[in-house]
Amino acid sequence: MRTLPNTPVKIRSGVVVAYPGTHCTAEHTALCKSLMEPLGLFSILPTENLIDVASGLCGSSPAFMFMMVDAMADAGVRMGLPRKVAASLAAKTMEGSAKMVLECDEHPLQLANNVCSPGGTTIEGVYRLNRAGFKGTVMDAVIGAVEKTQGKEMRYNY
Repeated sequence: MRTLPNTPVKIRSGVVVAYPGTHCTAEHTALCKSLMEPLGLFSILPTENLIDVASGLCGSSPAFMFMMVDAMADAGVRMGLPRKVAASLAAKTMEGSAKMVLECDEHPLQLANNVCSPGGTTIEGVYRLNRAGFKGTVMDAVIGAVEKTQGKEMRYNY
């Protein structure tokens, strides 16, 4: 059984992906599941090559999330909040938003749209993220991490 955990398993809120392989029995899979589920989300992948994709998506992305929290906290500090308060607010906002993605039956973009009121503060921030290429930048980061895992030569499309 090939498994890949991410760092939030340290607090039992991570992701573990697995691929059973050809010599793994149903009992092996059940044992692995029982050991890994307490660490967070456990997902069996249909093919082994998807472990590389999961590595870029789930293994590397905690760093990206930490960077987002840090950037949000820096903005809060820039606008007058104490650092500890800003970091806590940013982290809890990310946690709650992630929980909504997992528990609500709406696409993440729809959840984002639900927060935007015409001419409001949120749509202004969304506009600035889009203008700066936010989605493409995040996708490039994940794709770059996957390609690095796969041993592919890095491509730059700048």
